[in-house]
Amino acid sequence: VKSKSFGFRIIRVMVQLLLRLSNPGEWGLVELQGQLETRDGAPFDGMHMGDLHFDAQGTPSLIIGHHLLTGKVVELDKPLAVLAKRSSKDWGVANNDTMDHAGNQESGMIEYEIMALVRKKILFKNRPKPIITSTLPIKHT
Repeated sequence: VKSKSFGFRIIRVMVQLLLRLSNPGEWGLVELQGQLETRDGAPFDGMHMGDLHFDAQGTPSLIIGHHLLTGKVVELDKPLAVLAKRSSKDWGVANNDTMDHAGNQESGMIEYEIMALVRKKILFKNRPKPIITSTLPIKHT
């Protein structure tokens, strides 16, 4: 039996999203395999993307549009830090002029505040299942 190779190439895209969990300092990472797109091509900023649920066993389910994804919670090998960049003027500190690399005078120092540590991710690596709602035919009398 001869086998032929075809010019197919599988491209995997990984989508990662940060989300705040129930505890104030606890954040998680949501990892999807594939691509997320809006119908009109608009950016996702501030947009409701889907609903995340956990069953009694702790298995996560994500509903996006008419698709259902099931995943698992995984500990990260190394935790990630969520940082917020701030200058001293954001903190109300005055007279902290510094020089940048080009010799220009900057007002204020740049600081990075650790907002949270991400220790877990919710991994959705399987294909989504379509959610199909069945409608009953209406009988006309």
